Amino acid sequence: MKNQRKNNSINFIFYTMSILAISSFLLIKIYLKNEYTKTQNDISQLNNTLIHNTDIVKDLQSSRDYLLTHNYISNFLADKMVVAVPETLIINMNNHIR
Repeated sequence: MKNQRKNNSINFIFYTMSILAISSFLLIKIYLKNEYTKTQNDISQLNNTLIHNTDIVKDLQSSRDYLLTHNYISNFLADKMVVAVPETLIINMNNHIR
């Protein structure tokens, strides 16, 4: 009787430990899979943000280049400023030695 009782308690402990080990393994596997999926999603979002920000920078650079062109500046300032044409200066240098 004692041997059967001891055997039953060992079986119960083994069964309980097996269930706990399998449950722990499955929970860890699900947790790691969720972390992997979350990390992949974060990487995808960062790549999309990088592409979006790169497009914004390219647009801003092209508008900056346009705003710095001679045609844009002269058209923008045409009614506000008059282009000054420098007058020629004639210097007469007569070196008379007496």
